[in-house]
This record gives sequence, structure tokens and C-alpha cells, in this order.
Amino acid sequence: MIINDASLSVFRKDFMEMAAELEQRYNVTISLGGITYERERFTAKMTVNNGRNPEEIARANFDADVWKFEHLGFAKGMYHRVFTSLDGERFAIEGFIPNAKKYPLHVIRIADGKRMRAGQGIVDRIENEYYAGDCEIVEPDTEEM
Repeated sequence: MIINDASLSVFRKDFMEMAAELEQRYNVTISLGGITYERERFTAKMTVNNGRNPEEIARANFDADVWKFEHLGFAKGMYHRVFTSLDGERFAIEGFIPNAKKYPLHVIRIADGKRMRAGQGIVDRIENEYYAGDCEIVEPDTEEM
């Protein structure tokens, strides 16, 4: 195998086709992360999440990565928690990109529901409410607090 961008693109496609059978058989979701390569080898991170519900997987991924962002006031169970930015806009935290230095947060702008990446410096104040989609804000369950 010649290792280059083109061959790895084909490999990723083939891998995901084969993974689809395992996803069905074991009721899991398999994802293949970024592939890095050198002349003789390549590496990639494979993640297997229980279940097939994208919302549950996103929540589990949030909880797995949140420890890296505790300094911003985030904690487990705060997926879709609303926060106010420094300029007064309201966002909901959707997830993290732990290795991204400049824009490590996945957020949803409450005003229009637009998903975007943001820097850590955007967080001003975390609110006591959750984003439930379609710009609907709901109070958190007291059991979750």
C-alpha cells in the first residue's frame, strides 16, 4: 500500500463500510478520527460508543472531554448548558475539540440556532438553563444539579 492522502481516503471509506456491519451487530457507533501518516505507517483513533442515538453519543462525548474545560466552569452533565459570551450573546455548549488550540468549543448560538466553533475566551457567565433545540430554553431538572 502506498500511503498518501488519496489511499487513506479510500481506506477510510472502506473501513467505514466494514464498520457499518459491526455497528448493526453490536448496536454501537464507530468513528474513525483523523489519520496521520509517515512513509511506512499511519495511525488513527477509532472510537466506539454504545448505542446509536446521536444525541446520547454527543452527551457521552461531552462528559468524557469536559475535564479539560473545568477551568471555564463546565462539568459533567452540562451538555447544552447555556452561557453568555463576553459581548452578551447567548450560546449553548455542544462539545469540545480538546486538541484545537484556537477554537476548541462546539457551540450553538441561541439567537438563530447556528452551530459554530468558538475560542475559550468567549465564555463569560454560565446560566442555569439548558438549550433544548429550536431555540427553546428549558430549566434544568433539579436531579441533574
